[in-house]
Parts: sequence; C-alpha cells; structure tokens
Amino acid sequence: MAFEFKFPDVGEGLTEGEIVQWKVKVGDQIQAHQTLVEVETDKAVVEIPSPKAGYVLSIKGGAGDIIKVGEVVAVIGEKSELKKVPAKAPSPAPAPVPVVAPRPTPPEPYTVQAPSVGVVGQLEEAPAEEPPKPKTVVAPPPVTRPPVEALPKDRALAKQLGVDIEILHGTGPKGRVTEEDVRRAAELGAPERGERVIGGVKGADSWGPVERLPLRGLRRRIAQGMVESVTRTAQVTVMDDACVDALLRIREKMKAQAAKEGVHLTLLSFVVKAVVAALKRVPEMNTMLDDAKDEIVFKGYYHIGVAVDTQDGLVVPNLKDADRKSILQIARELESMAQKARRRTLEVKDLKGGSFTITNYGSIGGLYGTPILNYPEAGILGVGRMTARPAAEDDAIRIKRFLPLSLTFDHRLVDGGHAQHFLNDVIRHLEDPDLILVGM
Repeated sequence: MAFEFKFPDVGEGLTEGEIVQWKVKVGDQIQAHQTLVEVETDKAVVEIPSPKAGYVLSIKGGAGDIIKVGEVVAVIGEKSELKKVPAKAPSPAPAPVPVVAPRPTPPEPYTVQAPSVGVVGQLEEAPAEEPPKPKTVVAPPPVTRPPVEALPKDRALAKQLGVDIEILHGTGPKGRVTEEDVRRAAELGAPERGERVIGGVKGADSWGPVERLPLRGLRRRIAQGMVESVTRTAQVTVMDDACVDALLRIREKMKAQAAKEGVHLTLLSFVVKAVVAALKRVPEMNTMLDDAKDEIVFKGYYHIGVAVDTQDGLVVPNLKDADRKSILQIARELESMAQKARRRTLEVKDLKGGSFTITNYGSIGGLYGTPILNYPEAGILGVGRMTARPAAEDDAIRIKRFLPLSLTFDHRLVDGGHAQHFLNDVIRHLEDPDLILVGM
C-alpha cells in the first residue's frame, strides 16, 4: 500500500522549507533512511531521509519551491504500484478549414526580446513597402564589482593570512588596501569568501539594464528574520570604544601556542569571553520575552552566536556553553563553525538556542553600526574596525589602538542603564585581559 511521506519538522518551531534538490526520481528503488531530498531550513541545508524502503511513486516540487511542514512531498510504495506510461494515441485527422473572406492584415507586433520581460504592444501603421521589424534589447553586461586597489605584496599577504582582500575597506590613498588593513582584518577574523555571483535573469526596466533574482534560499530567510526582529522588538543602540593595546600583547604571546595546536587565534575569541563575563554580571542582557506566556525568560546558559559572512548571506551559528571553554577552544570552534557555514554543512541545532550574538563587521571595514537583534535575543554586539589614534595617558599623548563597539538591545527587556553597565563590563575585560584569563 502506498505511503504518503510528509515533510517533517526537522527543527524546533519549523513551519516550512525550500527544496534544494531531489536525490531520487520517480521509479527509483530506495532503502530505508536513504536521502530523498535536500531542504534549506532556517539557514541550514538538511538531508531528509526516507522512513521506509520501496519505490518512489511520485514527488512534489522542484528546486526553489517552498514546502510546508506536514505537506506530502513524496509517495512510496511497491513496484507494482508504479504507473505505466500510456501509449501515445494517434493524432486525429485535421478538421477541414472553412473558407472565409480574407481580413485586413494588422500591423506587425513590436516585441522587446529580453530574458526577463515580454512586452507586446501595437505600433502605428507603417508604410506597406517597409513593414516594421522586431526590435531587440541587448542583454546588459554581468553585474560585477571592480577589484580593490592593492599592491602585489599586500595581495600575497592576504592570501597567506586567509583574508579575502576584495571585501576589505582600504584606508590608503584613493581607497587602496594597505598591509595594515590586511593584518588588522586577519586579527579580527575577516571572512574568507569568494566572488558573489548574481546569476539572475537579465533584462531592462524603464531606466536601463536590470537583473532579477527570485527571493529564495538564505536571502529569503534573512529578509524574514530582519522584518520579524524590527517589528516585534524595541531596539536601541549604544556605542563606545575599548583600548586593546594590552589585549593585543597577550594575543601575541598566545599565538605561538595556538599555532602549535593548529588554531588561528583572533581577537574575536577574547571578545566572546568578555561578553560572557558581562552577561553574568548583567543577566538582563541574557533574556528573551515569551510572548505566549507574557514572561521574561532569564537564560542560565551562554550560547554565543557569531555572524558569519558567506557567499549566500549572513549565517549565525552559536557557540554552545562558551563560559565553559578556554580561549583556544573558542578559537578552534569559531573557525570550525565559520567553515561549516560557508560550506552550508551546519546542522539546525547549530543555529538554534543562542542567547546573545556578536557581529564582526569591522573585519571588512566600518567603525560603528546599529546591528539588528537576532530575535528573540535581547542583545547583539557589533565590533568595528580597530583603529590607532592619539589618546591621553599619564599626562602624555600616546598612540593607542581602539576597538569600536555598538550594542543593540531590546528596550522592552533591558533598560538603558543595564545596557551601559553591560557595555562597560565588556570594555573592562577587553582593556584588562588578565580578567579574561583569570576566568578561563
């Protein structure tokens, strides 16, 4: 008897998914637990296995189609239940065409021949001896980004340090990327990424060439998440700086040990530890609002999300139990999470259960921002580009390095005083890294 396989909830609260690709076709014999289809859900691509063996009698949808939880996506049964393709019936003889009086020939249609548009309209009547010709709109050239300006030695350094130089914000003359820009990006953990490929349908609108791409996949989920966040919370952002001279010295001492263990040690690992320490002192930042029960939920765990920039968009896996891990353990897991995010091999559990998020946009440029909350979390910390500037110290002016910080919080759950106390505590730990090392 045929079995209707319904799309299951592969993640807590999942309502829908998007088909990436089918791994089987109608007529295939399959085994129990064999992958039927790959589906993208909550920014993760998951393989959906078959609950039983048999033959694929039918499947529903193709790549890019949205399927709802509980919807039948495949039917599995016995070989005898496969439908045979009926023989093609002979074409009937054409019916006789009645003879009618000829009608005046209308003007030839004017067609815009572009992949994304099909506009048909009527032109004014042309002279009989010179009928109008179809007009063609030439497809626009691919949308590309000009390469950044950089010296060959700096490009080689970026390749060596695993930094994508094409996404860096240059501080040199005319926006040129310098050696300092590359090294700073490596210290902050700049995303390694290939060139974005739009791959849409080319055409034109009233103003010129355009390219259209369906809102699907990761970009669709990002759009949904951002709208939900800004419409369901009261978001406020505060900003400040942390002097990281002492932290950089500590990091330099630890780099050798990290390298021996195959770990690329960035400042982000220390920021994670500083955030955890601050969350313990200001628990209001580690909360969420349960709208159904009208209750504030104080979380007793510290699962820190870190935004990862991928070719398809931003993904936020979270580091579980960051309070129980050393700096090197955090650095190792951050690197592993980033690689999985870019390869789209994260599991749904990697994206669920976060309590606070860090977004490190400074690794590709920018000082301050107003990051949007990773709903339903109460806070997100934006880390800007590290800068060197004059500052007063012991009645003297010295060049010091600062890390810009932007904290967005949900004002429904967190008062401004609590938010500033939290940011102060993050800064205190970054400026005195001994506090971080003591808490390891």
